Amino acid sequence: MSGSGADPTGRSRIPFARYKGEAENALLAAGFPGVYIFRPAYIYPVEPRKEPNFSYQLLRGIFPAFRVLFPNQVIRADDLAHAMVDVAVHGTEERGGSVFENRDIRTMVESLIARR
Repeated sequence: MSGSGADPTGRSRIPFARYKGEAENALLAAGFPGVYIFRPAYIYPVEPRKEPNFSYQLLRGIFPAFRVLFPNQVIRADDLAHAMVDVAVHGTEERGGSVFENRDIRTMVESLIARR
């Protein structure tokens, strides 16, 4: 799992983006038969927990509105898990790629729900 904003060029001035991009490139170059990179945005923790700082407390509080206003910037932890397991079990033939942005992950989840 990577993160939204990862920079595969490795030239970002933002360390998070640069390091995530470098890690992605290393995995892709390692020669594994299949590499699936997930780049979720904010992952909403479904189970209640003690939030580590104020920004997490704030995001948890405004998540319902944020999910409506910016649906491609958030994903529930359980939805992310379902999409990752589905890709690991069934592969990605119909999805046509190995790097999945938050929007792609949400589309996978919608497809899983439609198949139920």
